[in-house]
Amino acid sequence: MRMLVTPYSCFVYKKAKINEIAKMFIADPSLKTVYVLDKKNKLVGSVTLKKLIKNEFINLIPSSFEYFDALEFIGNQSAEELMSAPYYVKDDDTLKTAFIKMYENNLEDLPVVDDAHKLIGNISLIELLTILIEKKEQKADKDYLQLNINRPFHR
Repeated sequence: MRMLVTPYSCFVYKKAKINEIAKMFIADPSLKTVYVLDKKNKLVGSVTLKKLIKNEFINLIPSSFEYFDALEFIGNQSAEELMSAPYYVKDDDTLKTAFIKMYENNLEDLPVVDDAHKLIGNISLIELLTILIEKKEQKADKDYLQLNINRPFHR
């Protein structure tokens, strides 16, 4: 699995405001999750785009956005207040382990941590799908996608 880990995952510290996280999602439309770290850079939680949207706009939906005064309250929470406990894998876990955690918890990506629980990257369903298709095509002796395994891996 180590070769599939995408380094440089998006993260914030626990005290980061939701506005900061929202801006990260806006800046990278492919981003689905922002990871939350403590002062020692250990993974302590995650904030998904879906959770941020539900949390920030749930009170406005019934009013059909009639009361725009409520918009001033959006983004005042911290990452720590909104985050969920993280599901994660270690870089030496199997792809099967990553897939099972993603499937059972309805996740599109999963943080990858080292033995000290420090964030080193993430793995996504697209990366798992790529390797699955590559292996299937290889087994059928067909031309197959060439997965780029030369990505840098950082600890």
